[in-house]
Amino acid sequence: MAQWWEALGSTGQVFACIAIPATVMLLIQLVLTFMGFGDDTDSDADGDADVDTAEDSGFLGGDLQLFTLRGFIAFFSVLGWVGTICCGGGLHLAVSILIAALSGFAAMLLIAFIMKWLMRLQYDGTENIKDALGVSGTVYLRIPPARSGKGKISAVINGKLCEKSAVTDEETTLERGEEVTVMGISGEETLIVRRKNRI
Repeated sequence: MAQWWEALGSTGQVFACIAIPATVMLLIQLVLTFMGFGDDTDSDADGDADVDTAEDSGFLGGDLQLFTLRGFIAFFSVLGWVGTICCGGGLHLAVSILIAALSGFAAMLLIAFIMKWLMRLQYDGTENIKDALGVSGTVYLRIPPARSGKGKISAVINGKLCEKSAVTDEETTLERGEEVTVMGISGEETLIVRRKNRI
């Protein structure tokens, strides 16, 4: 290990000092992500906001989120290791810096594309639930009045019979077997329904 470190030279050691802590942070972030923590992507500030239309939120048309914590960590990790390898291979300092910087930027861009793809999957899931708007269904578990609690409905959404959590603004309880129509969405998966004969 000591021989490897000495063989790097001062420039290679600088790159290694960038690469090692960045890689440790990248691994920690990866572990936290698998555990359900450490997500630095933007999320909806109001998770319970009602959605009454199926309009596109516009996220997919937005720019890539390059400058995130995850992106910077990937940039410095790749830059450091590529710079270390280039210096160890005897390349000129300027060439090593250029190759390392381009490699780091490529890693940052790759991370941005991956996160955009993951967000696209999440967005598509939201779009699927929006397909329930206007659909008729039947109360499966009684739904308390005035959004005082949740029940469930059975409905055919996109050709598939589904059971979904539901709330209502009706002043009386929706009993099992009553026909309802989906009027909106509360949060991510809860439908807002009304009695069908009131539509």
